[in-house]
Amino acid sequence: MAILPTRGYSHQALNVLTEVKKGNKQALGEFVWQNQERFFAIALIATGSPDVAVDLTINAFGRANQAISHLNTKNMQGAVWPWLCQFIIESCADYHHQMGGQPARGGHPDPSMDGSGDLNWMEQAHISSQRLKRCLSMIPQQERNTFILRQQLGLTYEQIAIVLNRSMEEVMGDLFRSRVLLFKCLCQRAS
Repeated sequence: MAILPTRGYSHQALNVLTEVKKGNKQALGEFVWQNQERFFAIALIATGSPDVAVDLTINAFGRANQAISHLNTKNMQGAVWPWLCQFIIESCADYHHQMGGQPARGGHPDPSMDGSGDLNWMEQAHISSQRLKRCLSMIPQQERNTFILRQQLGLTYEQIAIVLNRSMEEVMGDLFRSRVLLFKCLCQRAS
């Protein structure tokens, strides 16, 4: 279920990458068009500033474009996003490093220890996109950002920690709290 706006695409991402590698400018435009919302959303969550997010997005696309020339698309299997997201993650890490921020260490316990990290909230409650958005808007910003990065944008815990400049334990704790708060909100509204 999409929380962020999505678009239908005319080409598979791998085919587009192959065309970009061949120097097709139209394919490059389509490649950027397909991924700009995701890159910008991650950068905006990382920085809190639309202007800085635009700069990070441009930087990440520049990095990706340089890497495409060395990419062997024949060996790529599955989705392109796991390969592509590394560039916006690197841009966010550089931003945090330039700002002098170091992620905090220690803190919250690991939510996977009690099994709640595996909570599949979408299967537990029959929900509409509108209801999910309403409940999502009710949880604290930090937990909401973590939830969006994990559930909507598919980042790993380590990647989320880099984007948010936080420890992995804090990310896991935020994700746990966001899932619990969403689940409670969705269950209350369902009754």
